[in-house]
Amino acid sequence: MINPDKNENQISADDALARYLKQTEEIRNLSAPQIRDIEGADTYRDTLLDNYKKISVYAVDNIRILEEHFYPLLDYSRDLSEQDIKTMKQFSKALSNAANINNLDSPLAYQQALRLLKEAEKKQDDELLILALDELVSTSYVMMAMAERLIPVSDLCMEYFENGLRASERLLEFLDKDKFVKLSDQAKEMVLINSRYIRVVSEMDGVPGEPEQNALLMQRMKNTLAIMRDPFYREQLPNYDWDLHEFRTLEYICSLADYNNEKGYEGEDITFINACTDRMKIVYESDNGRFKGVHNTKDIDIYAIRNAYFAGKISLEEYKNELAHLTFNDYREGQDDDVQLIMLHAPFEYMLLLDKDNVGEEDAAFLTHFYNSLIAYMHQTPKMGRLTFLLTYLSLILKNFVEIPSAMSFKDMCLNLLAALHPPTYVHTLSVADFTACLTRHLLQKDPGLFVGMPGYDSKEDVIAHADDIETFAIHAALCHDFGKLAIIETIITYGRNLMDDEIRAIRAHQSIGAYLLSLFPSTKKYADIAEGHHKWYNNQGGYPDSFDLDASPYKTIISIVTCADCLDAATDTVGRSYKTGKSLNEIIGEFRAENGTRYAPFVVDLFSDENVVKELIDILERERDRNYTEAYDTLESHDPKHDFILKSDDIL
Repeated sequence: MINPDKNENQISADDALARYLKQTEEIRNLSAPQIRDIEGADTYRDTLLDNYKKISVYAVDNIRILEEHFYPLLDYSRDLSEQDIKTMKQFSKALSNAANINNLDSPLAYQQALRLLKEAEKKQDDELLILALDELVSTSYVMMAMAERLIPVSDLCMEYFENGLRASERLLEFLDKDKFVKLSDQAKEMVLINSRYIRVVSEMDGVPGEPEQNALLMQRMKNTLAIMRDPFYREQLPNYDWDLHEFRTLEYICSLADYNNEKGYEGEDITFINACTDRMKIVYESDNGRFKGVHNTKDIDIYAIRNAYFAGKISLEEYKNELAHLTFNDYREGQDDDVQLIMLHAPFEYMLLLDKDNVGEEDAAFLTHFYNSLIAYMHQTPKMGRLTFLLTYLSLILKNFVEIPSAMSFKDMCLNLLAALHPPTYVHTLSVADFTACLTRHLLQKDPGLFVGMPGYDSKEDVIAHADDIETFAIHAALCHDFGKLAIIETIITYGRNLMDDEIRAIRAHQSIGAYLLSLFPSTKKYADIAEGHHKWYNNQGGYPDSFDLDASPYKTIISIVTCADCLDAATDTVGRSYKTGKSLNEIIGEFRAENGTRYAPFVVDLFSDENVVKELIDILERERDRNYTEAYDTLESHDPKHDFILKSDDIL
């Protein structure tokens, strides 16, 4: 364990921030321990408890480090010294790596890039300006990749998109030969790299392209290729890696048709994209040992068959067969990064080709194999190193998910992903379902009329006759209430510092994300209101989102129950809940009563006066929560990549 007790006055800002980086990485690893290193459910729960005690120590130290060594650098009223700029540059490089779609703490890197930009503009220093713009492009891209999961596209995502694109366009201005010649070699390289990198900040995933936008980006990429043939630029940077420049530019052009060509490239553009793919393969194969470090053969194969299909060179059936071959036969080969690419890229492109309402037997078999393999991989393989990459694809997979009756539902997929990505949230989900079952059952007995008006229950007699069905509905709704957190796991596991305003906005979007995803599928559409409304106050005046009208929902009673169940578990647990000490049952009941009729529903708060209800709640706290940790352990331990085993929600009811 890293020792945080060294006197802060005796170490430099660089050393302190290096410690922050190590402790932040350790926090991520501790938040989701690898099950292969743990034997037994009891040991697993004890490990989590011990891990979060360690997280608490790291977090306190990290907060102090940032307050003393980082936040002062963001003070716009002070001038930054050369050492300050050196410290910020070194720290930013470690915080966020856009080239690998990887990040340790991109929000900090993004804020730092904005600060450097202001400093460069104030000093009118082109070298510093290029450095700041370069960092802003990279961090804006990673932040945009995270914000794109806030469905639909949010204002926050647009902010990152616009900042990144503006920064890229400003860098392109330095390609002017009169400006370029005055730059240092390092600045020249940054400008050239960003001439190709503008591709990744010029589009947002999930948003159809427009002809004007497509034409502009295509011309910019052609210009980037042309630079390598211009003697002026080659003479300016004779030691620049021009072969890599060509390869990466070709790679970005090949990716223009990503996600089933959602941007809508056609005609001459598609022909050009396919020709660039052929050229990229030639360049790669001429020295694949050299280019292996920046790309892998399997991903190039996906580009080749995908772009050949859109160019009319192969049939749809041939394209699907090639994608299936890559998925079935190659996903376990290669390094971990290669596995991720094939596990996610090839099958996702296959998914996008399907008609969700008419999935044939062969396609259903493909998806079933893919879902099982993906879940096994997620449960068994360390994934924190490239979490942003994984979550970007997982978010796209969930938005385009195809349910396979009797094989994999959307609800079961999300439960498995929660267990793999953040076991404390998975345990929280199970516990909220337990509390919801208890409160719903007792409320049905006490006042069944409260449930009248739910779809299918028009009278008290209907409610009484189908009380078991209503309780089951409430349990499943509770299991789905936090699915939106899958899109923002990086923020959920940010234990090592206080959240920024943008991150709080992301946290407060998880209900809307979950509701949106649940509404896409007939099997879960009925749970969308519960997901969206479980943080809205009973009086409809407080909480969030503002757009949700609790009084208008036919599920208001169920939402009110899940709201209390959610708070009850969050307040009394100590694992994964911002490393804070849990409250006693009496303490949280006291809080419910203090906000009775405003934040919490009176008919739920009244239940806490019933001795039988309190006894059951105590039993859930003392026994069922332990059972839920056992369930989490068993779920993780049983998912071996050699087996097609999946967790189904019926197994945990």
